[in-house]
Parts: sequence; structure tokens; C-alpha cells
Amino acid sequence: METKLLLVFLLLCAATALHGQDKSDTLKLKEVTIRAKFLPVGKTSISSTLHKHELELSLGSALGEVLKAIAGVNVLKTGATISKPVIHGLHSNRILILNNGIRLEGQAWGAEHAPEIDPMIADQIHVIKGAESVRYGAEAIGGVVLLAPPDLPSLAGKSGSVHTTGASNGRAISTSAMLSGGLRVLPGFGWRVQGTYKKAGYVRTADYYLGNTGLGEFNYSAAAGYRTNKSNYEAYYSQFSTSLGVLYSAHAGTVEDIAARIAAGRPAEDYGFTAQITAPRQRIFHHLFKFKVHYDLNDQESLNMVYAFQRNHRREFDFRRGDREALPITDLVLNTHSFDLDLTRQCDSSFKRTYGFNGIIQVNNNIPGTLANTFIPNYDSFTGGLFLIQKWIQKSWELEAGLRYDFKLFDAAGFRYLYNSADTSGGITEEYYGGESRFHNVTGSIGLRYKISENWQLAGNLGMAWRAPTASELFSNGLHHGAGLYEIGDPDLKSEQGYKWISSLKYLSGQLTAELDVYAQYLNNYIYTQPGLSYKQTVSGTYPVFRYQQTNASFAGADFSAGYRFLPALSYRVNASIVRARDLSNRKFLPYIPSDRIDHSIRLDLNFKPLTATYFQLGHSYVCRQTRYEPESDYAAPPPAYQLFSLMAGTTYSVGHQQLGMNLSVDNLFNRSYKDYMNRYRYYAHDMGRNISFRLAYKF
Repeated sequence: METKLLLVFLLLCAATALHGQDKSDTLKLKEVTIRAKFLPVGKTSISSTLHKHELELSLGSALGEVLKAIAGVNVLKTGATISKPVIHGLHSNRILILNNGIRLEGQAWGAEHAPEIDPMIADQIHVIKGAESVRYGAEAIGGVVLLAPPDLPSLAGKSGSVHTTGASNGRAISTSAMLSGGLRVLPGFGWRVQGTYKKAGYVRTADYYLGNTGLGEFNYSAAAGYRTNKSNYEAYYSQFSTSLGVLYSAHAGTVEDIAARIAAGRPAEDYGFTAQITAPRQRIFHHLFKFKVHYDLNDQESLNMVYAFQRNHRREFDFRRGDREALPITDLVLNTHSFDLDLTRQCDSSFKRTYGFNGIIQVNNNIPGTLANTFIPNYDSFTGGLFLIQKWIQKSWELEAGLRYDFKLFDAAGFRYLYNSADTSGGITEEYYGGESRFHNVTGSIGLRYKISENWQLAGNLGMAWRAPTASELFSNGLHHGAGLYEIGDPDLKSEQGYKWISSLKYLSGQLTAELDVYAQYLNNYIYTQPGLSYKQTVSGTYPVFRYQQTNASFAGADFSAGYRFLPALSYRVNASIVRARDLSNRKFLPYIPSDRIDHSIRLDLNFKPLTATYFQLGHSYVCRQTRYEPESDYAAPPPAYQLFSLMAGTTYSVGHQQLGMNLSVDNLFNRSYKDYMNRYRYYAHDMGRNISFRLAYKF
């Protein structure tokens, strides 16, 4: 702990010491070359972007919570501290997350496995809502989330920022600092360092504390790059580390105990506040190293090569007797090597073609010494893909089409100990499971963006995507400690194949901006967990049983977002989304599909010198009850509808190049007691009560 605080302190001191220096030195240049910036999102993709000023309104929040500001994006929660994004009803391994251009590869198969990524590194976050398998590879069935850090400087000088957030609920504190600059003696060279520290204790609902919901987080990253007229070289390293508690109430002793908790709808125990984290808990480290080379072969052709290595180490701890308390119940290390190569050819101003290759090698190992059955087996995996993307660009329209082929080799080998109740000697046998699987698929996409007039734009995208089943979906057969569930996989599962059409109509004018996205998606061999309506007794307690199943499914819905400025100082914003999902094979509703919701706010912008960007905002959210579910198919019916109010105010004080921003927000203003259908702990716990947050942002 002292080491983490010292590192953050040193980074803050460096930022403070350097803020008085000039942001740039005088440099005489004989020639200036203007190069177009690479756009991570194609113009024909249906996407939304959160910019820096929008991200600052949610500083200190997890990635899933940050993305809720985009219409059509929901959150799958495990308690009040773990969240992962849901796009149009799909989540987990159907959503690709890219950190600085590298697809995040971690143990993402559990609902309580939040993305191992620090949103504070991002200058922008792009969310692609279409099926983008051709460009980004398999598993982009539901969409893509791209976190883009700020560009590395290429000229001498230094700049930076320090952000601090304090929150009343959980008594959370978060501090992040970033410093970047260039060298006068080496024009074209740039560097950046960044670090984040976060600490929080037990979260409180409107009426009680949620036991063992504290968390601690320490992240840092560093990047350096060198740019010439024809080439660009970049190296990047980041570490994400977190320790978080798992709700005590998710673990029960008997069937009668857990049934009583579900019937009561809240924990039987009362807790006071503490920041201490005990078992059950998780400890995760994620390392990412990236090296990228861009080279212009000539005026028409350019080459990109990217190598990345990721190491994800997940440990989960449960209640254990005696000296076993310090041993993890799950200890997994996933090593991932990836290589991306693409060649872009600009034939003329209206014709562009990209050829590409992606390769991924993964090795996942259970670390010996847990003295427990492994939840998923050891496995090796190789994935290779070839793609071609063609663009036609005209003044009023742009068309893009792509084709891709992927091959995946998956080789698993695991074992578990089985107690033979028929053996009077109490014998224990060892069962081996796993085997080699091969998957391959051809996918394609076509997208069109058409500028109808100065104010109207129309876009459409049709994409095919796929993903192979994960190790947990195939082979899990035991207690998933973090989720408090007993999960059973199916080794006969087939690959998912998705076909998604999405269209977007956008209107832009001085006073009004509005966008309507409409989509429909068919998934062949859709994999999901179905509550088994039974319980499993283990040595550590009793847990609900969930089984992996497969069916053909359909998803359809719409997202609407709009903003209207009544007066120069008064504006209104609204986001709304609906999702409709069906199990086509069995003609019934699918579980864990987001409810209909609407979020809207009214904002007053003022200027009081020397203050700028002063605003006051009142927000309201209404989430419907999920009525599209199968009765008696779950341990508890979906919770009632709820509505929440929020307040926010902020201002900025500027002196020269220096800025001090202040922001105060109150979420769940009236401290309402409620449950969200997309929270996996809704059976026996409520969601977070009132939370007051104060944020400071210093930029220089």
C-alpha cells in the first residue's frame, strides 16, 4: 500500500513541479508536413463517441458505468462494484474492448469479470454498435468499445492533468495524473506517463450496507513514440491491478438459508462501514505491452505492424478452514501474444483498399496449489484471420465492404476430483476432460453513409460475425465463487453466428441534434446461462445452479438520442432505448435482457468571470420493469420499475494555460431503494443508495 501511495505521490509532485514550465519551446522549422490522423472508427460504422469533457463527468467510475451515457448501452452488474457493458442486449465475449488499439484479452467469461482497463487513460471512447467482425476479428458480434488515449506530442514542451474524485457512498477516493511531453533535441519524439489510485469501502443501499463490497485499484501506464515524415514508432505498457470483495450474501450455508434470503430480498445480516476486504474476494493483475510501426511505402501505400503481449493473472479467494484461508480457490494465468499486419492502398481520392492479417496465441494455466477443483481447464488456443476491406468515397456518400476468414484451434486439458458415494470406502476418483476443437468461419460486412442534405445523414450497416464457445461455456462444472453460482457447461456447444443490420438517421442543426438507430439481429447457436431452479450443496455452502444452453435467438430494438437548445443558456438532452429478444427455437423470452429505459436532463450554462463553463443540470432516469420473461423460470421475478433523479453542477477557473475544474454531482438524489434486473445480485440485495461525488481537475 505504501509503495502505491508513494508512486502516485511522486507522479503528482512531478506534475505540480512542471506546471509552471512553458508548454512549448520556440523551434524553427524549415518544413511542416500535415498528416491526416488515423480514425479508429470507419465512417460507415454506426457508432457513438464520448469526448474528453464528457468523460470528465464520470471520473472515478468503472468502464461499464461510463458507457451508460450512450443510448443503447446498458450495464450487467454483479453487486454495486462490478459492471460490464451491454450493447443491444449482448455482453461479455460478444463485445470486443480495445485498449489503445489492442483487443483486451482476459478472463472475461464471468458476469463478475469486469474489464481490466482504466478509463482514465482515454481521451475518447468510441462505441461501435454494429457487428464489426471483418475489421476487428471474431467476438465482435454485439459491438466494439475502443479506448483511445491522447496523441503523443511531437514537439518540445510539457503538459499534464491531475484529477481527484471523492464520493460519499463507500467513502471512495480516486486520484489520477497524466504527464506528457517532447524533447527539444529530438523533434518528433514524444512520451506520456499516467497513473490512477482508487480506494472504496462498503457500499450502502438506501437502508443498509452491503457487506464486503470494498475495492482497491492501482493502475499505471507509459508510452513513447518517434515520428518522421514517413514512419511512426510507438511503444506502450500498462498495468491494471485491483482487489475487490464479493458480497457476503452471495454465499449461503443451506438451501433454506438462500431461499430465505431470496424471499426477504435483502441480506439477513447488518454491517457497519469498513474498507477492509475479506474472503470471498478477487485479486487481478493485467499487464499489456504493445509495439507499433507505421511506414509509408510510397504516396499511395502504407504499412502497419503491431505486436502485443498480455498477461492476465486472476485469483479468487473463498472461506476456507485453518491455514488454507490464504490459498486462492482459483488461480489462473492467461498469456496472450497477438500480431496485426495491414497494408492500405489509396488508389485515388475515391478508392481505398486494406489487406490485413491478425494472429493470436493464448496459453491459459491453472496454477497448482489451490487444493481445489479447477473451474475451467488449462488450454492452448491459436486464432488466425485474413481480411480485405474496400472503400468507395464520393462527395455525398461513402460505401465500405469487407470479407474475412478466421480459423481457431482450441486444445483443453483439465481434471477434477469426484467423490464416489457408492464406494463404501469413500474413494475419490480423478476425472480428465477437454480435448481439441477446431472452428472456422467466413464473415462479411457492407456499410453505406449518405449525406441527404446539410442537416440530414443516413447510414446503414449489415454485418456477419461469429465467436467460438469459451472454456467456461464448454467445460465449467463447479462453483463460480465470484458470482456465487454453480455453473454447468456443455462440451457439445457450437460456434455462434450472428447477422446484424443497423441503420441510423441523424439530424444536425444549430438548435437541434437527433439520432435514431434501428437494428435487428439473428444469432444462430446463441449461448446463454439459464437458471436451473435448483441448488447445489458444496463444502463451502449452497448455491443456485445455472446451466449453459444454446438456441437460435433474435434481437431487435431502437436507440434514440436528441438535444435541443431552447436558449443560449438552456438546453435539454434525452437518451432512450428498447430491446426485444426471443428464443426462436423454443418460442420464449431470453433471460437477462435489459429493460426499456429513458434518461433525460435539463441544463443551464452560465459564465461568471473569472469562471467559465459554469453549469447546473437536473437529470431523471426511468427504467421499466422487465415484463418479457418466462414465469417460474428464475429464482425471483424481475423487480419493479424505478426512477432516479440526479443533480450536477460545475465550473472552471482559468489562468493562462492552467485550468482548475470543479464538479459536484448527486446520484439517486432521493435515496430510493430499488433493484435493477441486470444486477446478478438482485435476488438478495438492493442497488446503491444516494451518492455525492466531488471532482477536481487541474490541467496545465
